[in-house]
Amino acid sequence: MTNRAIMDKRITLLLPLPPKELSPNARGLWDRIEATREYRDTVYYDALRQLGPRAEYWRCSIIGKRLRLTETYRIAGKRQHDIRNLFAAFKAGEDALGPVRYWRGTPILGTGLLIGDDDSVLEHGPPRIERVKTKAEEGVRVIIEEIG
Repeated sequence: MTNRAIMDKRITLLLPLPPKELSPNARGLWDRIEATREYRDTVYYDALRQLGPRAEYWRCSIIGKRLRLTETYRIAGKRQHDIRNLFAAFKAGEDALGPVRYWRGTPILGTGLLIGDDDSVLEHGPPRIERVKTKAEEGVRVIIEEIG
């Protein structure tokens, strides 16, 4: 299999960890609303920057296909984390990878790297936590792959 064929079937992104305000256990509604918007924008621009012109090619190649999204949370330190809370906190990031959506007539940024987030087009792989040595290495490694 050539590198081009591998690229057509899978993309990998390294995105920032979601802020603590997006945790399901966090308090403060207005902080969460602002953090959601900021994180969605950050993921949107980071993903497009990392993919460059390949983003448009990927969007064309996934039409009518099912995708698998797998997240690996790269975290420094020894503190224990609840994987389901991390998964839920990343939802704003997942929304940024999906298509453009509208809320009350206002467009919400979406890269189009995912067709949608319902179970007919998207399957989630098992989320994992990977320990890294430094804060600079932290982030969410996202793998999007074509499965059918």
